Amino acid sequence: MVLNERHLQLLKHIKSYSCIKRYHGLLPQREAAFYDDTLISELQKLGLVEEGRICSSCGNSLVGYKVSKKAEEELENVYLDIKDNDWDSFCVLDVDVHDCLDKEHIRALMDIYHLSKVTQFCGIAPKRLLSNSYESDVINVLLDVGFINKISLKGSSVKYRSGFVLSTKASRLLQQLGYMR
Repeated sequence: MVLNERHLQLLKHIKSYSCIKRYHGLLPQREAAFYDDTLISELQKLGLVEEGRICSSCGNSLVGYKVSKKAEEELENVYLDIKDNDWDSFCVLDVDVHDCLDKEHIRALMDIYHLSKVTQFCGIAPKRLLSNSYESDVINVLLDVGFINKISLKGSSVKYRSGFVLSTKASRLLQQLGYMR
């Protein structure tokens, strides 16, 4: 079977969650609900995607997906090395910032970065604060293009339950533009 654009998009989405420690490198099943179930099952049958489950001490379990070793090996066979830093160059299209994003988008990315560093916000930029500061179109564009990920937190000590975090793609863009180290 030949992988099409939808397969590659799902693989990129799954791989983008590999560095989110909260999810232990898994794309949560609820986030994968945006994709067709047959698409995920096709990749699982090919052995390119593995399903995982993280069980916590409180009894919750997180079901999710990750890119398998076979997927990395198969893509290496076609001269596409997706390990570590090379994955970023495979995933990210080198877009001109002016074509895709304007100053408002860059400001939103910077605000998300700085808000996620505030301890009180539990590592996320709260959705409520961002919705007061930016039009919904700005946030939706950043979500659609893959610059931010939506996060929902649960717990008795959590004040801000939903928000956003930067993807590795956005972090690298801000580093290239000199807005962060």
